[in-house]
Amino acid sequence: MVGLDALLSVIENPARRKILEALAREPHYPLQLSKELGMSQQAVMKHLRVLESCGLVKSYREESDLGGPKRNKYYPTVNFTIVVDVGTNIFHAELTTREHEPSPGPGEEVKAAEARASDLRDRMREIDDKLLQIQRQREELIEEKESIMEEVSRFTSGLQDYQARRAMYEFISRPNLDPREIARELSLRDEVVLRYIRQWLEE
Repeated sequence: MVGLDALLSVIENPARRKILEALAREPHYPLQLSKELGMSQQAVMKHLRVLESCGLVKSYREESDLGGPKRNKYYPTVNFTIVVDVGTNIFHAELTTREHEPSPGPGEEVKAAEARASDLRDRMREIDDKLLQIQRQREELIEEKESIMEEVSRFTSGLQDYQARRAMYEFISRPNLDPREIARELSLRDEVVLRYIRQWLEE
């Protein structure tokens, strides 16, 4: 699959998002998508080619239920999550993928169909409630991160050296990076970043 920047440029298109939403429910023929989404089949095919070139969808050949020639049926092939945090003194964008590709072929057994619909609905409600709780906890942590970075901004506002301010920002906001990695990120010499950090820690 493509990286974050390319992926964002693909799914920023509302029509492509609608196509992905329909395919997430079940595989579709282009003609089905055209009728459901109110788009011309030519436009649908154009969007499907973009999605397929980025590895977001695939197709397989299936016999027509009307006795016509075989047709391509499309389905999504990747599971991913995009998280973007933007706030005062904080910016973070991350793409995470989950390894799972559905098998869309005809005659696929669906185990969930053996369960009662009410049980599945109840379980879905539990999952949604847990996700909402996690989202609220995440928002609280993001607010705390913003507060920390506001404090860093106050500490570094008196520094005249722009690179020193950048080094301090990276040093606090990305604690998993050591000073040498920060130096590479900022295209600075190791000793320069180390000097900035020592001076800041001694104040």
